[in-house]
Amino acid sequence: RFPPELTPGVAAMSGCWSQTGIPIVQGDDVLTVLPGTMSEFELSRRLADTDAAVIMKVGRNLPKIRRALEATAKLSRAVYVERGTMAGSVSMKLADKKDDKAPYFAIVLVAGWSGRPGAVGAQA
Repeated sequence: RFPPELTPGVAAMSGCWSQTGIPIVQGDDVLTVLPGTMSEFELSRRLADTDAAVIMKVGRNLPKIRRALEATAKLSRAVYVERGTMAGSVSMKLADKKDDKAPYFAIVLVAGWSGRPGAVGAQA
């Protein structure tokens, strides 16, 4: 593992997926960036219609985000990153996060390549 560092000009989401080592998309995968502030219905709809997702503005929206990911069968692929690229950064599978507390600087990543043979979380 490498210590996280802040690099000017690098978007938070790409810094987070680079830090966690997650190849977020591959080939023709569609990546959708979603605000966690949208309604649960709309969040679920858009998650269902995409291969990969980055959910920003997590904070107090984490319970709703978790429910939307469960409803779209993507919770097992979701990775929670708190204070990504900053000192004290924490990342874990969202399913392993026991509480629904999240700071402003939190993001959820959902890789789109899980259906490919050999990928982590691939369908059998």
